[in-house]
Amino acid sequence: MIATKGVKLASSVMETAASRPDKHDEISSCTTKQTLAMYVSSFVKLVKDAYDKKFNDESIFSLIGAFRGVAAVGRILLQDTVANINYVGYSLPNYSLVLDEDNTSWREFEQEMNNLEEKFRAVSKSTKAYEILRPTMTAAWIHTMLYISTVVGRHEMVLGYVPGIKARLRASDDGEPGALGRSGSV
Repeated sequence: MIATKGVKLASSVMETAASRPDKHDEISSCTTKQTLAMYVSSFVKLVKDAYDKKFNDESIFSLIGAFRGVAAVGRILLQDTVANINYVGYSLPNYSLVLDEDNTSWREFEQEMNNLEEKFRAVSKSTKAYEILRPTMTAAWIHTMLYISTVVGRHEMVLGYVPGIKARLRASDDGEPGALGRSGSV
């Protein structure tokens, strides 16, 4: 179940990549798709390992790594979009604020993931590992979901400064209640 949620987070990031204003920049949609596909295959492998009862200590570190990777791609896309919008001459009044807040969010996300890894690593060779396995996986997903939601919201807010983009975003919104990144908040 956690792996399925990881795939949905990767899908949200891929949707963000598709809504960038300048798709001819250094980070192509193809590169983004290939990178996210690598993380999605990690999630799929974890499901297979769990089904085959091969899920082990390294699996949890792989899961956390895949979540980190999806979050990193989202962060890179946000930074790229902010830089492109500023470059092409659209006025982003809070350019540095968006990047500063993202840097703070990223550091907090990284710290939370490091804490989860350290906590699990400390007990990974004992029977206590099974007691914290599910809470660790759930916490990793929650931290990633919150970070990705924030990044997607910031991305959409930034795109709101480009004429014509906001209408495309609304038209592509599936209207699903609670969908990621639909808040538009910084």
